[in-house]
Amino acid sequence: MDALSAVLRMVRLRACIYFVRDMPAPWGLDIPAQMTGPFHMVLAGRCLMEREGEAVWLEAGDAAIFPHGNPHCLRDRPDSPAQPAAQVMPALLSGSGPATGPAATRMLCGHFEIDRRFDHPVLRELPPSLIVRNVFDARHAPGLGQIVSLLSQEAEMSGPGAAVIADRMGEVLFVLALRSWLADQAPREGLLAAMADVRLSRALDHIHGHAGQEIDLETLARVAGMSRTAFALRFRDVTGTTPAAYLTEWRLMQARELLAGSDLPMAEIADRVGYKSDASFLRAFRRIFGDSPGAFRRRIRDAVPAGE
Repeated sequence: MDALSAVLRMVRLRACIYFVRDMPAPWGLDIPAQMTGPFHMVLAGRCLMEREGEAVWLEAGDAAIFPHGNPHCLRDRPDSPAQPAAQVMPALLSGSGPATGPAATRMLCGHFEIDRRFDHPVLRELPPSLIVRNVFDARHAPGLGQIVSLLSQEAEMSGPGAAVIADRMGEVLFVLALRSWLADQAPREGLLAAMADVRLSRALDHIHGHAGQEIDLETLARVAGMSRTAFALRFRDVTGTTPAAYLTEWRLMQARELLAGSDLPMAEIADRVGYKSDASFLRAFRRIFGDSPGAFRRRIRDAVPAGE
């Protein structure tokens, strides 16, 4: 499994598509900060997106994603009033509202969410907002336009299962949009940059696919096709951490997932994530997360209502 897929599976990426709607002019939405990651795509027309004091025009085919739920505003013109999204959403979701005019903007809107208990450094590296231009001609994700077209069709249908299909396509849309954004931005630092690096990505894939096995610097360097010294230096220069430190963090994130989602005994969890000693597992877990595995499991279960 590639590194990005492993991360997105761990954080349990999910999407929810709200609507595909024609927005009659004048229109404006004031969207507050939230725990989910709002997503907007202009299917026809254009709209002005305002974020952190900056105004950016989105044309037909442009998408905007707010991974951390930062507040923002959308409107058809700079002078159009923006209404609080909470007041406008019921009408948009029900499909009610005035007839559209020639200046209407066709929008696809929804959100993405992850399980914040398993927040990964890769997601923390994402900026407050991502803009992907002209998805219908995306150079780095050729299937993006087709997914948008299919998703739009499903979002407008009332057939059995249409909403579920649209949501699943929304997850695909997020991954393809992220892939396209990464290729366009070509980050030079962080784990996202390492995932885009041909040699370092092979080492990351090996860590994510074999974390429960014995892994050392020599193995990772060989997988990357580099000398030990060159690999260690390159990994640290790009990611800001060492291969051993990242391996430890990934193992313990897997341990957290098993603690939260299974009844496996602590010794078996430690063994599954590569620790042969319960004591070493306990020390590492406490050092990284500031809590013992047992306390983490109790806290997670106390926070989940009975039956869920």
